[in-house]
Amino acid sequence: MNSLGLVWGRPSPALLAKELDAATMRAVTYDHVGSTIEPEQWPLRTTHSRSVTIGHGQTMFEAACEGLRRWECHRGVGAFVFPDSAPLTLGTTLLVTLRLGPVSIIVPDRIVAVVDDATQSAEGTHRTFGFAYGTIEGHQERGEESYLVEKDAQGVVTATIRVDASAATWGAKLVSPAVIAFQHAAVNRYLGALATYARSVG
Repeated sequence: MNSLGLVWGRPSPALLAKELDAATMRAVTYDHVGSTIEPEQWPLRTTHSRSVTIGHGQTMFEAACEGLRRWECHRGVGAFVFPDSAPLTLGTTLLVTLRLGPVSIIVPDRIVAVVDDATQSAEGTHRTFGFAYGTIEGHQERGEESYLVEKDAQGVVTATIRVDASAATWGAKLVSPAVIAFQHAAVNRYLGALATYARSVG
């Protein structure tokens, strides 16, 4: 694999295991950890955010949460996570691989926040579940993404994805407009894949 995270063809399990071992020793590459979970605490950050309504009720909420655990969002853009059973726990290091024509790009991330909250009010219970992962050394960007599912007191289930990242290498900066366009398209496909999964299960 070269310095841009590119490998010819589909990476082998042995290569991915080697890259994952190396990634676990690396540090995150940005100083605004949590900016996509609590954006109000980072008023100067630029965050791309989009939400969609998935459905209604506890069963739909649980199905959407399971979709996050199964990395269904990433399948929506043709990416896969290594290991595919990477748990949504604080500190988990993982690789996201995306095929781009004859090559694959491999990027390392680390889960920097996990949310599993229930807030009681007179109207009912508000539930939130999700996580954020951030870039670590070896990633072409610098920043984080979060994936959240919420059920409000009326039972409406929504999914929200936020991206707070910028180019970190000369190669990424060179194609920054294309990367930004891909990010916006990817968020839509992430949400679409999660909604499709949740509705098929719930």
